[in-house]
Amino acid sequence: MTNLTRLTAVLASVVPALGAAISVDGPADLPKIKSITYSGSGCIKDPAYSGNLNDPTFTYSNFAASFPGTSQTLNCEVHITLTGGTPGWQFALSNNWVKGHVVLPPGACLDYYTQVFFSQNAAKTSTSKASYSNNGASTVDQTVTLRNNLSANKVWSGCTGDPGILNVNFRGALSSDTKAYFEAVTENWDIEWRRC
Repeated sequence: MTNLTRLTAVLASVVPALGAAISVDGPADLPKIKSITYSGSGCIKDPAYSGNLNDPTFTYSNFAASFPGTSQTLNCEVHITLTGGTPGWQFALSNNWVKGHVVLPPGACLDYYTQVFFSQNAAKTSTSKASYSNNGASTVDQTVTLRNNLSANKVWSGCTGDPGILNVNFRGALSSDTKAYFEAVTENWDIEWRRC
């Protein structure tokens, strides 16, 4: 057997094992969503939910912040009660994507935040802040896709077949010297899995 043949045989036996060890596809049975509730000034009317835990989408109705006024800061917190699922897995939210529309005059800014925690361990919380600013000379009036990246500080669910209650709070805050506007239309999460 040549060295190349021997190396090929070794790789053929090792690579599948490595693939199994680092698989992040998730459990055979996802946790079931028992209930979804909402709280916050940005979701007075409950958003419409579609998808599943691996690819959830929330479509808002009238999540609109404006400056000046009393609605320059708005939030919506999603509370998902989960049950079941294959034991030996846990999940975390790694990114929160919000699609919407902004009208920002020069110098205006939209700060946006995502906070994630599980009710059974509320002291362990992950928070991400980002900003969308208009540093130009004319008003920005366009659709936007906003991202809060939580990868560096993920909060993992419990390592059981019963993950509990996941809480995800999105908040947008406008600052401006004149009129500004932000509307969130949809929110979508990236979910990561790992064995535990």
